[in-house]
Amino acid sequence: MSTVLSVVLVEYHNLEEVQCCIASFNSHIKMPYEIIVSSNSCYNDQQKEHIRQSFPDIQWIFNQTNGGFAYAMNEGLKRAQGQYLTIMNSDCTLVSDIDQMIDFMNEHPTVGAIAPRMVDQEGNIQDTARPYVTLPRYIWRQIKRVTGHKSTILDNSIDYDKIQTVDWLIGAFIMVSRKAFEATNGLDEHYFMYAEDLDWCTRIRQEGLEIVYFPNTMVLYKGTRRARSNSKYARIFIKSHLFYWKKFGFFFGHPKRSTTY
Repeated sequence: MSTVLSVVLVEYHNLEEVQCCIASFNSHIKMPYEIIVSSNSCYNDQQKEHIRQSFPDIQWIFNQTNGGFAYAMNEGLKRAQGQYLTIMNSDCTLVSDIDQMIDFMNEHPTVGAIAPRMVDQEGNIQDTARPYVTLPRYIWRQIKRVTGHKSTILDNSIDYDKIQTVDWLIGAFIMVSRKAFEATNGLDEHYFMYAEDLDWCTRIRQEGLEIVYFPNTMVLYKGTRRARSNSKYARIFIKSHLFYWKKFGFFFGHPKRSTTY
């Protein structure tokens, strides 16, 4: 039976998280699927063999260098055989069936990318579906982070209980059609980390395909948010967004949504 879904995870010295993430799939997907783990950990040969034996049902890619999130994901996506392809953070676990997302994609061939409702360990909805990040919106978001509770970050224009088109989806979990993947050639590897998901969704919409938030499926997402507390990651975060704005515009010029569901 042909593979319906390919799931690609990036591993960076977090094998326990990968194991928990993988374990959540068996009970929440009935269609034929494969899991590919692209590792940026640069293990030695002995470690690689031990990992392969510990995860015999997983396809492992051991990258020669830590080329970043987009690079590692693309290495996995190139090998993927599924009709639909999912990039997923290893700190995510499925808590409801994923098949209904695939059914929705089958019923709506103009959808290029889709993502589920994501909640934290306390059940709080995470802002995983977002409006485009323009420079003014970025500045305002940082002000809200500093001055308000994290719940104020949720965008008022998004009903997190409703299936709808959105500007973009965070890369913790994005399912794309093979058509969308082939049209965009995956993630832009100019981004080491951050904004590659924003970029990908922008380019998918430029190809005439839509981006959809699908709350009927739910995923538990821890989310480390390292850019808030680590100066190294904060610099990478800012650099990535500057690259995005130079590519698509600091204030406007982003492709508009064409369809609602």
